[in-house]
This record gives sequence, C-alpha cells and structure tokens, in this order.
Amino acid sequence: MRRLVIEIYGEELNRRLEGSAFRLLESMELVHLLRNDQAENVAIWRIRLKDPTSKIEDCFRDDGFTKEVHVLERSENDGGAPSLLIFLRRTARPGYLLGHGNKPGTGFLQGPIGLKDGRLRFSFVGTQKQIKAIIEAAEDRGFRYKVVLVGDADFAEDSLLHLLTEKQRNVLLLAYKLGYFDVPKRINSDQLGKRLNLTGSTVVEHLGKAEHRLLAGIIGEA
Repeated sequence: MRRLVIEIYGEELNRRLEGSAFRLLESMELVHLLRNDQAENVAIWRIRLKDPTSKIEDCFRDDGFTKEVHVLERSENDGGAPSLLIFLRRTARPGYLLGHGNKPGTGFLQGPIGLKDGRLRFSFVGTQKQIKAIIEAAEDRGFRYKVVLVGDADFAEDSLLHLLTEKQRNVLLLAYKLGYFDVPKRINSDQLGKRLNLTGSTVVEHLGKAEHRLLAGIIGEA
C-alpha cells in the first residue's frame, strides 16, 4: 500500500469549491472521519472562521449538500475568531474534486485533511495504481497542486493493522468503508467480492483471518 499527501491551492479553491463555507473559513482540519461512503460523509472538524461575528450555519446552510452541522466545543481566541469543534454530515459526492469516488479504484481517503493558508490538503492510502490515478485526475482537471508526500503506507508496530497482511488490510478496510460490518449490513460478501475481483467465500476467508489476528492482538496472544 502507498500513501499520498497532495495540496491544491491558489485560485483553484475559489474556482472549484462551491458554497460559502470555504469563503468564510480561515482554517478547517479533520479531527475524526466517522463515515465516508456512497451515501454520505460524516466527520468531526476543527474550524476557525475569518470573521468572529460569523455563524457556523452561514458556512453550510446553502451549499446544497449539508444535512446536519452542530458545534461541539468552542474555544475563544483573545478577541479573534474562536476555534470551533463541529460535527458535520454531508451528502457524498462521488467523483468530486480529485475524482475520489468512494470506490475501490480510488483508494481510501484519510487524515490529515484540512484547509489552511489558502491550501487544501488531502491524504489517501491505496495501491500504486490508485495513487497514480489520483495525481492524473488532478492534472486532467487543471489543478495547480503540490505532491507533499508519496511513500509506503507503513503501519506503526503499535497499530493492530500492522498484524495483518496487505491483502487482509485491503479487504478489511474496504469492507468497513462499504458497510459490511454495519447492522444491518449495507453490502454482503458476494457484493464485496465483485468489487475486489474475488469470490464471496474468499472475502469471508480473508476477513475471518484478519479478525482472528486482530482479536489475538487485542487479548495479547499475537
């Protein structure tokens, strides 16, 4: 697996990112990605408004994609704009911006993600082919961009994902992303297998081995 960190900046933010949010925000940093699939994007963000008198609702009310936004925490900033921790639920937009369409061919969106100093930063984890496709999508759309990092997506030894093989990680991450573990399930093993060019029984086998290794790591038997 490979990791890509890419920044889009300058006029591209004004030209490509619709709605008032990005005009009113001084900064926006992903704290925790709760859900990112074909249905919706749900996350907790740390934001700072350019104008201390602006309201968070003004940023997202009319963008056409926001379903729900709540302020979870507010930290004052010596007379400047406060720092806000917000819960934000939005309708998913497959293919938006970098062509990241919540499908296996586009890798996995992960932190750090954020807007600061006129630059919007994204991070992805995927195969070499998927990482290359994301960069090509930025070029095809005429973005001015900077590749901050391309490297191996190594998992720290204290991470449970370090215990899994690359194939097990790929199957497990996609299964989680597409709702295999949701109740009720949003995708079954056969449907997941089609996305991975595997049989449903092979998917179940990979997931079973991955779950066994993770459980062994949790209870200290790995």
